[in-house]
Amino acid sequence: MQAENLRIPALIATILAWVVIAAAIIAIASMTLWLITYTQMAESPTVMVVAGIATVLGNLAYLPSIIAVLVWVYMAHSNLHRAALPGLNYSPAWATFSFFVPVMNLFVPYRAMLELANRSAGEPEELARAEVDAVFSWWGCWIGSMLVGTFIVFTILVEAVPGLWLTTPFWATLGVGILSNILNAGAAFFLIKTIKLITQDQRDGASAISTFE
Repeated sequence: MQAENLRIPALIATILAWVVIAAAIIAIASMTLWLITYTQMAESPTVMVVAGIATVLGNLAYLPSIIAVLVWVYMAHSNLHRAALPGLNYSPAWATFSFFVPVMNLFVPYRAMLELANRSAGEPEELARAEVDAVFSWWGCWIGSMLVGTFIVFTILVEAVPGLWLTTPFWATLGVGILSNILNAGAAFFLIKTIKLITQDQRDGASAISTFE
């Protein structure tokens, strides 16, 4: 039986990822316009409001999108294990929750996704870590967004401590915000491609053992 159980989780994750992308694009456009008008000393309140709303919408969609993706990751890995493919290195639980383990989250989710993509496509055990373009692009954008996000959180925490502050030019703050949204949009876009690729392979029974429960 082919892996039809991925259809709904993949659809939900994809829709939420597109919402994140749309919000990020609006935020990028409005922040860029805000930066231009700032340099010309002609800031528009409307642009500021649009940038703020887009940021809020993106944040609101971000958490449920992460949950949806984690559900999809768990189910996709579970399908491989139920198909009894030999040489699997990552359990569904470890592939899913490694995103939250410090240091490990810098490489384990990527390797697990490579294994998921390659084994779902019918690659043998020895090619489980072969590069997959969509996965590589997703992970690069994801790591970049994590680093930028960590920097933003760090500056907020420092400025919240009495007697401490960071002198960051306003244009630099906007620039970091634009970069963060670009990376988030890129990660969401390539994640959509990754989800589509793996889901289609499993639904079509592309694995060498083409029986998914």
